[in-house]
Amino acid sequence: MNFGVFLNQYYTPEGEFDRSDLFEQAALLERLGFDGVALGERHVHEEGFVEPMTTLAALAARTESLDLATMATLPMLYNPLSLAEQVASIDDLADGRMRFGAAIGYREREIEPFGISMDERSKAFIESLHVLKRLWTEDSVTHDGDHWSFDDVFVSPRPVDGIPVWIGGHADVAIKRAAYRGTGWIASASSTTDDLEAQIGVYEDSLEEFDEDRDDHDVILMRDCFVADSVDDAREAIEPYLLQLYEWYARWGQTYMDEHEVEVDYDELAEKFVLGSPADCVEQLREYEELGVDQIYLRFQFPGQPQDVTLETMERFGEEVLPAVDGR
Repeated sequence: MNFGVFLNQYYTPEGEFDRSDLFEQAALLERLGFDGVALGERHVHEEGFVEPMTTLAALAARTESLDLATMATLPMLYNPLSLAEQVASIDDLADGRMRFGAAIGYREREIEPFGISMDERSKAFIESLHVLKRLWTEDSVTHDGDHWSFDDVFVSPRPVDGIPVWIGGHADVAIKRAAYRGTGWIASASSTTDDLEAQIGVYEDSLEEFDEDRDDHDVILMRDCFVADSVDDAREAIEPYLLQLYEWYARWGQTYMDEHEVEVDYDELAEKFVLGSPADCVEQLREYEELGVDQIYLRFQFPGQPQDVTLETMERFGEEVLPAVDGR
């Protein structure tokens, strides 16, 4: 199983977070032997949010071995030719380390300002992904679609081996879409262990249906993580920061809660975290590996959480958990 880190991108009014903190984190992660880092996409966020593409380009120039991923971009918000060029350029800077994670999104406030309605976002997503994959692999692309039309366009330089495409989704139809249109499926961070077991079954059955080799496709899971001396110590260290983030998610309507309800119960969420002592974390990670997870991206920093605390837990994971999981 590969291990990556989903980097924090949220500013907070009272916090000291800065984009350069991510560069310091990436340098540490590379030294510790992590496999990759990922950035998400967010718009119209009052406190401020780190834009992913420019930051991934900066990370590409500052790292040598880490995979760089979007997790997940909303591709239908952009002109596919322009987006294909940006991703290909980052891949070139990174010598082939770029991975493109994509999703259809769920927050109207972020999507409709770009001229895409919620009703049409799924079809626009599929069309955009189709064009992007062609631009990354073909000498010339002509396309006449519902949202975009191109005549003899291309990306130069193109990625040598194309770009791995990871597709996020929670419902069965989204998981099947990932099997058919991508090289990886990004499992929902809100999935319980039971959910995940069933969803991986749907994904693997879909790959078989589409005559795809499971070995060529990855299951990618995101989990929130903190390493301390015990579960109680880990919870005490991160609970205020973690719950603030989940209150934002609840307000945006991502979770099972009503979008206007902002109280979050830690105990109801705890199953979806990897936290506690190194031994606790190893046990939880091995369970995911047995379920069929190929790559896990861990989020170690939450809005407002200090940089020194973040670096310390990353270091503990790299030195005490990684070697125990896979002998690094």
